[in-house]
Amino acid sequence: MKISVYITSFNKEKYLEKSIVSVLNQSLKPYDLVIIDDFSSDNSREIITAFKNSYPDFIKTVFNEQNNGVARSRNQAISMCGGEIITYLDGDDIFYENKIKTEYDCLVKSANTQVVYSNFNYIDANGTPLKMFSSENDNPPEGNIFKNTFMRDYKVSSGGNYIYEMFYKSSYQNAGEYDESINIWEDWDLRIRMSKNSNYKYCPELNSAYRKLNSGLHVSSIETHYSEQLKIYLKNKKLLNNLSKDDKTIIKNKIYSRLKHFLIEILIEKKIEGKNVNALGYLIKFLMVFRMKKAVGFFFRNIFLVKNSA
Repeated sequence: MKISVYITSFNKEKYLEKSIVSVLNQSLKPYDLVIIDDFSSDNSREIITAFKNSYPDFIKTVFNEQNNGVARSRNQAISMCGGEIITYLDGDDIFYENKIKTEYDCLVKSANTQVVYSNFNYIDANGTPLKMFSSENDNPPEGNIFKNTFMRDYKVSSGGNYIYEMFYKSSYQNAGEYDESINIWEDWDLRIRMSKNSNYKYCPELNSAYRKLNSGLHVSSIETHYSEQLKIYLKNKKLLNNLSKDDKTIIKNKIYSRLKHFLIEILIEKKIEGKNVNALGYLIKFLMVFRMKKAVGFFFRNIFLVKNSA
């Protein structure tokens, strides 16, 4: 089967060449490489064009005429991929030499498996490894891992080993593609839907590197960070319908713990006016929809105290 790789990039000129070269240097060569530049203002276009000219039959390129965001760019890239199997990276990250081979072997040799994931390094701006994410000692989940994904179990999910997974294009299509209305966490939203009807396999190899360019959240504010997460929870709540009562309780408790952390951040910062109104609105709606009566009471009691002390 043919394997496609895609890269989405925005203003990554400093790292883009290394990302592209890491695909070209794979021990198992992919069928094609799709590169989407999302209206960069730096020298990215020239870098991409030079590689395109050197590999005209292998590299496909698109230069967006406006910044469309990562979700639309990824959908755009996947629609251009000629392979039945897909993996990907961002314009500042890299594949290690055997990434495609080890994950491809794992995928095609595992019965009834649609997605594989493996270990990765965090690296700094200079490429120095900071930390390896590995699930090897954490009983990595395999098969249907929908519950882990919905709860964002960090041993394996969004921020863990799912980064740059390999999957059948049909699984992505069946899940409904990336939701272009979601500004961040769009990868987690897709994984929730993919994991509902796909089986996963863990590959223990170290296969890629994710460049960590700042120490804080990769979003502009606490409000955006959490309101988008809450929106995704609400959007996908219907997928919990077929779970057992015990499983629903486990998921609710995990989410409740995360929401308490969110509330504490707001209480500490006393950011309950203005720019946080959207996040608070999502939080209240979420607590009511998921029928977390205890959490609702805790929320309103503490918001009232903060408003009186502000």
